[in-house]
Formats: sequence, C-alpha cells, structure tokens
Amino acid sequence: MSEMPSNSINEAVENYNRPKEKLRHQQEVVARYNRALEVYRELCMSSGEVHQQKLMTYTEIKTLGWVLGKPEKAVIKDVNAHTFGNPLGI
Repeated sequence: MSEMPSNSINEAVENYNRPKEKLRHQQEVVARYNRALEVYRELCMSSGEVHQQKLMTYTEIKTLGWVLGKPEKAVIKDVNAHTFGNPLGI
C-alpha cells in the first residue's frame, strides 16, 4: 500500500476546507429565489414532460428559501402564489 506524501495530505485538507465559491449577498439570493419562482410558474403553465424540471426548480426554491431563513410555510405560500393548483403538479 502506497502512502501519500505529507504535503499532498496537507494540500488535500486545505482544498477540502476552502470554500469553492464565495458566499452570496442576500440581494443575489433574493433575486435568484424570485427568478426561480417565475421559472416554476412558466413550467406549470407549459405542456409536455416537464415534471423533472419542475421538481428540480421546486427543490431550488425550497433551498434558497432555507438560505434566506424563510419558514417552510412561507416558501410554500410563495410557490402557491406563483402557480395554479398543486405546487408539484402531481
């Protein structure tokens, strides 16, 4: 079994601990959240096989809502305000 040199291990640990992207400003997160709501509304109004896209967009909305510190009920209310019917379209 080969061992990694200690400097490679240190470098691997540094890369693991270093964030890949800078944290976003709240305005950027809010803008992305609002854009995701609009995309979700457009997907709900479209026809065809968009279930996977809707699910991914809904997940993004929920995640961005969590980042913004919104309660889950508020996020669901936002989604329902931008759509007609069931938020997941099921």
